[in-house]
Formats: sequence, structure tokens, C-alpha cells
Amino acid sequence: MKKQKYWYKLDNAGKIFPAVSQDERSNVFRLSFYLNETVQPNILEEAVNKILPRFETFAVQLKNGLFWNYFAANAKHFVVEPEPAQVCRYFKAVHNHGYLFKVYYLDNKITLETFHAISDGTGAMHFLKSIVFNYFKLRGEKIDHDGKILSEKPYSKKESEDTFVSNYDKSKVRNLKEEKAYHFNGERFANHFVLMLKIKMDTSSLITLVKQKYQCTITQFVTALLAYSIFQESVDLIGGKKPLKIFIPVNLRPYFDSVTLRNFSLYIKGTFDQKKTDWTFESMLEVTKEQYKDQLDKEKLHSRISSLVSFEKNFFLRVMPLVLKTIAFKIGYNILGESISSCSISNLGVVDLPEGLSEKIIDADFVNAGYGIAMTLISMKNHTNLILSSPLKDLSIMNHMIQFLVKEGLDLTLDTNYREGYDEIL
Repeated sequence: MKKQKYWYKLDNAGKIFPAVSQDERSNVFRLSFYLNETVQPNILEEAVNKILPRFETFAVQLKNGLFWNYFAANAKHFVVEPEPAQVCRYFKAVHNHGYLFKVYYLDNKITLETFHAISDGTGAMHFLKSIVFNYFKLRGEKIDHDGKILSEKPYSKKESEDTFVSNYDKSKVRNLKEEKAYHFNGERFANHFVLMLKIKMDTSSLITLVKQKYQCTITQFVTALLAYSIFQESVDLIGGKKPLKIFIPVNLRPYFDSVTLRNFSLYIKGTFDQKKTDWTFESMLEVTKEQYKDQLDKEKLHSRISSLVSFEKNFFLRVMPLVLKTIAFKIGYNILGESISSCSISNLGVVDLPEGLSEKIIDADFVNAGYGIAMTLISMKNHTNLILSSPLKDLSIMNHMIQFLVKEGLDLTLDTNYREGYDEIL
């Protein structure tokens, strides 16, 4: 039986986000479903409010304690909104009835934007699937959930577990050191506009390419492709002082038998030497494969989990007042957070839907607003969407990737929120 009132600490990954998020670094990510019909906003709003009590980790508001932020129950009515032009924009919870997520509608599209403090992509996908499933139920549709919709299952306390803390092992703590990474330079769009480019391709053709020609996974392939495109188009990278470092979040749930809806992922990274001048795509792919194999080791992941949790268990940090922690987090993030990553890739995989619901959803988006370039991938039915987002006006890296994929024989369909004249207006 669920508690009517509850509170809990922010998870280990989520603690940093309230302190460092702002207009130019929103730490908000987006998931969207495109329906086979126009969305009815009043029914969508009813669906969100119907399932919110079931999702304890989303039905929260952020509170300030003496030493830490914490989440408290939020029973206020949630209001859906028309989708704005800007993706993944920073928002203040006080203007959203305290909630740390947004639900938007636009024509046939339902969008969930989530502040990273409460969940990651896996948790948010469970929430969005439940919203859309209940939307159709309220529309009078008879759809079997096939065991794939969380709102149709009994609540489990494990969904609210901070699995970082529960997997902490003091004996596995190691000193984590990171060198600073190359950062993109260039003119940015004004008003914190984030350009989004969506590349749709046939999944079977993509799998055939990566499996047969390159003997790798899709994520390894796109990691090497992004790295190669950056080296080809960034004249200030080769011979510079900092390596290219691509961060790739890994869903830890399969490794540690977790069903939490809170954050439970760690970054592995593809690191490419800026002093090397003869990089080819093939050589970058071989390095990528080796690094994935080395870092995707349960013992090494467990050690990193324990090392991260040990930081929050530090006595001096624990007794430091929240106002000083916030300052420390901002300084620490600028030194050890953003500075150690060049860009990111996140692959959410295949959207697993009940058969009846799959017939009503024709497409899906996954977008992450990065400070340089962020790449995301999501697959459903017979296609995969690779989405690039960036606040930078220079499109040369994106263009290089498109040309590479076309030369490999893939048929691409492109869509973007960029319109002619944006570079002059924004």
C-alpha cells in the first residue's frame, strides 16, 4: 500500500542538478510519442493526473532542508501545456505547481520533458508510456497492457529506491581522476535556442551495416562516427592540449537487478587522443570497441558507484549547510563536471509497447540538450531516430555525419526545428 505522504533524499546522481541548472544548462531531456490522431488536451491532462499518484518519484516537489535538498509529496493538480518552440528549456518548478516535469501537446504529439534530478531516460519512458496508455483508455479504447505498462501494475517500493546507495560497498571505493576535455568553440544561438536535427533510418539496414561491415554495436558505431566527424571538422582540436571525450550513459538496472524509476546510470567514455593526426573512422571504431569492453565491466561499474556515493558520505560535506553545498557544487561541477566531457551520446534502445498501443503510436523522439553537441537514439517499429542537438550555429559536424551515413548506403529522412533566418534572428 502506498503512503499518502512521503519524502526522500535526492539520489546520488540527482543531487547536483538543482545547484547547477540554469537557462544555458537546463539538465532537461525530452521524450515524445506521435499518435495516429490529434491529441485532445483535456483528456491528456486527465490521464496525467489519474496516474500521478501511482508514480511517487514524479509526484514530488523540491524542498530545501538545512543540509540537503529533498523531495516531498506533491498532490497539486497538474496542467498540460501547448508545446513551445524551444526544446528542453529550463523551467522553474514554482511556475509548474511545484512539479519537475512538463507534459506538452502539439497536433498529434505528446511530449514529456523531465528535469534530470528526478529520473533518467528509462524511468521517464515508463512514465510516458503510462500517460499515453491511460490517455487512450480515457478515450474509450480497449487495449491490453501486456505487462508492459507500469501504471497497470501494483506499486513497488523498489521503484523509489536510491540504487546507488543500496549498492554502495566501502571496500570498492577508488580515487576517481579525470583530465579536462576539449570543448567546442563557436557562435551560439541567442535566447538559449537549441537546434535539433532528426535523422530517421531503417533499423534493419543500420543493423546490417554495423554487424556485417563493422562487427560492432549501434552505439559503438555512432560513437566512432561522432568522434570522426568532430576531428574532421574541428580545426582547433588536433594538436590541442585536451583530448576529445564523449560521455555515454549506461543503464545500470540490468547489471544490478534494479527496477528503480530514479536515476540509475553511469557514464562510460570514448576518449580520443588530440595529438594523433592520422585518425580514420576504422581506427576510431577499434579504440571505441576496446574502451567499451574495458569499461562495461560490472566490477568496475560497482567501484565507480561506491566511489561516487562515498563522496556524499564525507563527514565535512554532510555537515556543510545547504547554502554552502550549493556553492561548492557549482564550483565542483565547473571544475570536474562539464569540463571533463566534450559531448554525449545516449541510446534509449527500442521502445517496447503493448501491441494495441503500438498500433496507435507512429513515431518517438528522444532529445537531450547538451552544451556542445548531444546525440540521442531511439528505435521503434522498423526505424531508428538519431537526433543531434546543439546551441551552436556551426552545422559542419552534423553535415559530415549525414554525408558519411549516405555514403554507407543508408536512406535518411531529415527533420529539424531550424528555419532559414534563425542564424540572423537569434
